[in-house]
Amino acid sequence: MSLKPHAVTFDTADPEALATFWAAALGLEANSSEFPGFATIGTPGTFPFYVFQKLDDLGGGPNRFHIDFAAGDRLDEETERLVGLGATVIAEVAENGIRFNTLADPDGNKFDVSNE
Repeated sequence: MSLKPHAVTFDTADPEALATFWAAALGLEANSSEFPGFATIGTPGTFPFYVFQKLDDLGGGPNRFHIDFAAGDRLDEETERLVGLGATVIAEVAENGIRFNTLADPDGNKFDVSNE
């Protein structure tokens, strides 16, 4: 038996708000949740499936996981769109012919958007 991707899970103080941000960023819709403290995007059992779970103590440590998204030749436009939704640009990098921007979502979770 081997592992397979199940979900991309975000720890957050406000699952609904963060799911709304990511749904808009990805062009998807957030699901209604029947469980308090959870919000989701996508279909359970398929990947990617995004889970946003409420934690009362989020701690202050760095991300131990991040997601890379491809924007192709729309890197700058996508970065602007995400900032308009509430993201913050952390870094803009260009090396070896690849450009990518590191952003943080409204909860401070970092992710990259590249020109790949």
